[in-house]
Amino acid sequence: MSDHEQEPELSDDDQAIIAMDWFLAMWDEAMKRGVTAETMSLTALSVTASRLTTIFGSAKAAALIENTAKNTRDGMFDDDGSSADE
Repeated sequence: MSDHEQEPELSDDDQAIIAMDWFLAMWDEAMKRGVTAETMSLTALSVTASRLTTIFGSAKAAALIENTAKNTRDGMFDDDGSSADE
């Protein structure tokens, strides 16, 4: 491929698949090196909040995080799809 040729843009779905694959590979590698799941989780949340703020600004980042918190309370991320409070 020459310098002036550009690779085709990835669809949103393709981007999400690639990002998830890379993230899970990084997570697995860190765990192999002795990092705990708790440390990985808290680090991911902190980095995500920081990046969301940089990309979208504080108000939009807070709204996105609040929506994720609501989804968490509603059981969206439970393994079986049910709320833990049920």
